[in-house]
Amino acid sequence: MAGRCKSRTPSHFFKIILPSTIQHMKLSIPEKFVREFGDELSTVSKLTLPYGRSWLVGLEKVDKNIWFCDGWKDFVEYHSICYGYFLVFEYQGNSNFHVLVFDKTATEIQYPLSKNCKLEDQVAIMELDDANISMHNKNENEMSNSDDELPANHKEVREKSVKKQISGMSSKGKLMMSRGRERAIQAARRLRPKNPSFMGIIGRVNMHKHIMYIPARFAIKHLCGSQIAKLETPDGRQWSVNCHKRGRLSSAMNIGRGWIVFARENNLEEGDVCVFELIKRKPVVLNVSIFRVVDYALPVK
Repeated sequence: MAGRCKSRTPSHFFKIILPSTIQHMKLSIPEKFVREFGDELSTVSKLTLPYGRSWLVGLEKVDKNIWFCDGWKDFVEYHSICYGYFLVFEYQGNSNFHVLVFDKTATEIQYPLSKNCKLEDQVAIMELDDANISMHNKNENEMSNSDDELPANHKEVREKSVKKQISGMSSKGKLMMSRGRERAIQAARRLRPKNPSFMGIIGRVNMHKHIMYIPARFAIKHLCGSQIAKLETPDGRQWSVNCHKRGRLSSAMNIGRGWIVFARENNLEEGDVCVFELIKRKPVVLNVSIFRVVDYALPVK
């Protein structure tokens, strides 16, 4: 095993979800893959989805057969996987797999947004409606000064207050930030851009791996392969970034090189919500509206 060159061995496999898979709630790993990698698989695997969340799923080994078992049911139910779906697994070593989920239309699913995930584990992406809306509807849906938003002149005061409270009580601080994230998401949804757009919630993957996920449907419709694009903030400042495919088997893309500079210079933090609106196609320019979690965090009573 030690001397073998793994790079020459196929590390992908796919599985079609059959009625028996749903009935028994476990999924077999192909025999050929088991022959090549079975010896290095432990009793627990980690399945990572494109939106960043990882799942620990047990591996059951009997003779030369291996199944995903304990935890597989939760994984299936959370992603609404049913008969006729198929999943693509990319083995990344150390019992870690990157997983893509395709529905009955052979299209990658829109991965769900979890309201129960811990803030530090949350990396969720959802695409906003592409349809144009009338100015009348836009005015009805624009953000107002309700108690869900903060007046501009209170922003700095609230930010300092929230950060001070968070630093003083970690458990309550995390709850405050979790509430702030949900309120920031709600505010972002009310933005309703008139151009094609998608929304991203900043998580550890975005900050530590210096990438931002672009949903497959948006990438297919509006981006023509890998290219240099510009991110523009409402004040007119721009940053050049590299948009590239996530992998050979995925239609989704990442914003890669240049993202870390944009994130740093705009003081992005975990839990912040960004709405990316396509305002120019040649070259691609994405207007970025930022909803900061600290602006929407509320003290825990």
